[in-house]
Amino acid sequence: MSGGDVLATARLRLRPPERNDVDALWPHLSNPAIPELLAWDPHPNRDSTMAMIDALRAAQEAGTGYHWLVEASSTVIGLVSLIDIRRRHLAWTLNRAELAFWIAPDAQRQGYATEASQAVMACGFGTLGLHKIRIGHAAANDASRLVCEKLGFTPYATERAAFLKSGKWHDLVWYDMLATEFDQ
Repeated sequence: MSGGDVLATARLRLRPPERNDVDALWPHLSNPAIPELLAWDPHPNRDSTMAMIDALRAAQEAGTGYHWLVEASSTVIGLVSLIDIRRRHLAWTLNRAELAFWIAPDAQRQGYATEASQAVMACGFGTLGLHKIRIGHAAANDASRLVCEKLGFTPYATERAAFLKSGKWHDLVWYDMLATEFDQ
């Protein structure tokens, strides 16, 4: 079993992205409403989506990131990832990752982000042996704040003016959870 396995919940199937997923992802990744407060911009073409899929797969092969497409009723509705996996830094053992997710607008407010993230966190703490998972969201992103709270993360910092997007500086709110605090 690895971080690239298919995961299942009561309502969802989570699986690693494949190159033939470009047409399922393109409508979401080109939608400007999804990445409004996220670290990426809408994809201008399918080639951008294919390059993203290739980058996600490369990170998975390198063990620096694991990514799962979120499917409800066999339809791709989002993506949940463990990114920036850091096992060590010099003499320190870290075993940590950052949780990241997006859910398509027409599938939001149905608990999918929370449900999918719980499955990914279980894989991270169990299969991948992570000690800590962090998550950050733009302070203005109330939907992501609610997911962090539902998942049981502990807020630990607000990074002021953390990033510039669309001509405005945004604060980031950071949370974390230790493996010993995770309650499936």
